Amino acid sequence: MASTLGIFILLSFFAFFLARFAATETRSGAYHVMDIKARNLAMTGLEHGMQSINTSYSSLVNSVSSSFNTGEYTVQVDEDNDETGSSLPYSHYHLLKSTGTIGEVERNVRVLVSSYPNAFNLAFFGSNNGNSTFSSSSLISGDIYFNGDFGTLNLSSGSNAYSSLSNPSNNGVFHGYPLVEFPSFDNSYYENLLATVNGSYVSNSSEPMLSFDGTDDYAAIQNMYYTDAGEISKLTVSAWVKVPLDGGDWSIVDFDRSEYYTCTVGMSGVTGEGNYVGFHTRGSSGGIKDMMSTGTMRDNEWHHIVWVFDSGEVNDKKIYIDGQLDSQQDAYSTNVNLGSGANRYGFFGDGSEASSYNANRNGIYYQGHMDQVSIWHRAFSASEFSSLLNVDVNETGLVAYWPMNEGTGTSISDLGPNNYNATTYNGPTWGTRGSNETTVSNQTINLSSINNENTLMQQSALTLSNCTINGPGKILITGDLTISGGSVISGNIDIISSGSITISENSTIGTSLTSSCILYSSSDMTINGSTVYGLAICKGSNLSISNSTYFYGGIYTVSGSATVDGSTIIGSVVSQNSVNFNSSSLTKGSLPPILGMSYGFESKVIPGSYLEY
Repeated sequence: MASTLGIFILLSFFAFFLARFAATETRSGAYHVMDIKARNLAMTGLEHGMQSINTSYSSLVNSVSSSFNTGEYTVQVDEDNDETGSSLPYSHYHLLKSTGTIGEVERNVRVLVSSYPNAFNLAFFGSNNGNSTFSSSSLISGDIYFNGDFGTLNLSSGSNAYSSLSNPSNNGVFHGYPLVEFPSFDNSYYENLLATVNGSYVSNSSEPMLSFDGTDDYAAIQNMYYTDAGEISKLTVSAWVKVPLDGGDWSIVDFDRSEYYTCTVGMSGVTGEGNYVGFHTRGSSGGIKDMMSTGTMRDNEWHHIVWVFDSGEVNDKKIYIDGQLDSQQDAYSTNVNLGSGANRYGFFGDGSEASSYNANRNGIYYQGHMDQVSIWHRAFSASEFSSLLNVDVNETGLVAYWPMNEGTGTSISDLGPNNYNATTYNGPTWGTRGSNETTVSNQTINLSSINNENTLMQQSALTLSNCTINGPGKILITGDLTISGGSVISGNIDIISSGSITISENSTIGTSLTSSCILYSSSDMTINGSTVYGLAICKGSNLSISNSTYFYGGIYTVSGSATVDGSTIIGSVVSQNSVNFNSSSLTKGSLPPILGMSYGFESKVIPGSYLEY
């Protein structure tokens, strides 16, 4: 009996433990099923997040939650860090994470999302047509893809060159199917905005300027004269001019064409330049050399003209119009200076024959407006022109600077080191550069003060010279847009032109990748000697980035001719064709973060970035 009872107790304990084992196994199996369901729920949240990126992106920054069946998911975007709290590798990458919760079971999934299509994940993408060869002696750091063969390449260690060809040259890597496609681009955002442009920007400038009637107005420069043969080895003359359709004729600045130099606009009756800029000089040997621009001036618009002479250069004479080299001339043998040795005083608005102050003149008078005239005994390069637009009176080489800001009276003060003041005769009139101009200079413009839409509109071409533009907002131009003279355009501004966009003369666009600008041109784009933080979209035939430009961000172009010369790009270049990189560097880097914005590109999940945790 005792034996039987003992066996019963033993079997009871064994049955109890079997029951516990069965219960534990059932519970673990349920957790395994719930784990799968929670993961699937998290993936549903991830899909919800991807759909919401382009429709309600801002809501994802604060997280979005939703119930589904018996659980709940929460989806959120992190613009800075990954799931471990570490910084994301690029500023245009975003972490999209989703948490699925069912009861006590929680699963997390995430992907990295780029603001841009996959082509922008490369340092350079060239769609091309498969028939040409891509070569570059410029250093490229980051993977590249080109639909064609490779010539000489200069890739950093670890960078790969992928090609559509089965056996590409120079260590290229075959990728039979295109690594990525040339990304499509929806330009409706930009073109719809351009269609709204109505009217033109009205400047609030009260900056004085001086007007000459072309009949007898002129001004004589006091105490400034030349007297020695060959005394001018270097010369720069800078002036703002506005010439009416029937205006022009003799000088902006004149120290006698046949003895030293003359800087003219539209001198049709004397040397035949008609609508053009003239630069006429007398060398110590070699005689008189006349020179004319190719660009015309009789358009009733303000232009910045710079005349440069440098005896040490082969092309010793140059004319610049609005920051761009218009023409140059090999006038004299190297190291031949200007000056005959006659005694000559100078004038504004008339020609000099004067051996003393306000003496003989040629009586051919200038009709038009002028402002901010300076003379330097140094030869400026185009990259230095910001110094001409914002003159430091203590700068080396300055001879005289007449800002012409008196606004009244007959005196024109020289703010330079020599006090070469001038006096007007026969009534040149003072005015202001005023409204509805196609050139706006030396102004600070706050877009928030223009209208309720924070938008500067111009129904024609526009030049912004030595201006500061503060955003956020938009600049919409239906003609060509020129940004020059050391202008500074703050971040968060969309710059959109149905014509070309030209940025030059040490101008700055944007301040960082998170405070950058969007540049959209329906035509050509030129960036010369400037700094840009942003996204540049060029729909024209020509793209040129040159002269020590620093570009931080993304470049998208369909141009048949695209050149990067002597410049640095950190970001990505995506081209429908090839790009010529000359004496430059290209490094894969961050792009402006535009996720959830309507800038025409489709966001993409970074391949291989899916993670469960």
